[in-house]
Amino acid sequence: GDVPRSASEDTLLQKQISAQNKYSKSEFMVHVGDIKSGGMPCDENVYIKVSGYLKKLQIPTFIVPGDNEWNDCDDPVQAWSFWEKYFLRFEKNRKLSFAVQHQSKRPENFSFVKKNVLIIGINLVGGRVFDEKVWNQVLQADADWVKNKFQQNKKNVYAAVICAQANPNSKHDLFMTQFRNAAKSFAKPVLFIHGDGHKWIYTKPWLESNIVRVQVDRGGIAPPVRITVSQKTNPIFKFERKPFPVEN
Repeated sequence: GDVPRSASEDTLLQKQISAQNKYSKSEFMVHVGDIKSGGMPCDENVYIKVSGYLKKLQIPTFIVPGDNEWNDCDDPVQAWSFWEKYFLRFEKNRKLSFAVQHQSKRPENFSFVKKNVLIIGINLVGGRVFDEKVWNQVLQADADWVKNKFQQNKKNVYAAVICAQANPNSKHDLFMTQFRNAAKSFAKPVLFIHGDGHKWIYTKPWLESNIVRVQVDRGGIAPPVRITVSQKTNPIFKFERKPFPVEN
């Protein structure tokens, strides 16, 4: 997440992708948003460029929206049209061995089950509230998607991972309250993983003891984190923050 944010990080991201393809045995990749810095213009070329980089990954790749490429742009409507054009259903760039579902109301929200683990991606962004009505509609759609997927898959999975961009704050309460209630009812380990803050955080900040929250290092200072989910380990979620060498 949070990469690339400069010309030097364009180069670094391409090296990370090359290393991922060469060394990693990961089964899929998720970019948790912010494909540019907040100060960069939201020109279409940026979306074309970064989507081109990510298409070079040899495994199914997913991406959730970030504020820098949507709501913090000077023209959020145009920026969103660019995001949809170049990143919506991004996983279709690779052959899939598993079924992926997208929410009809907000098709950027996705979910799938792999090896009895539920993976969910949602449009939960940081930054400014450019339109309160749209903001609340998106938050409610996120909450509905997570709740429904928890309910539909509770008997078939032993854990869940939620991928988002935002480091949650009071602007996200409409979603977070419902998410926490749904996770409590789900009653199985839940990893809420996001970008936004740029530095690694591992914590359990909420009363619901089954939720772990991780904020990933931004891609400009660290390679992608490799996450392994297994019932055979304690804790269930294992994190490798330097899973492979990145060549200079």
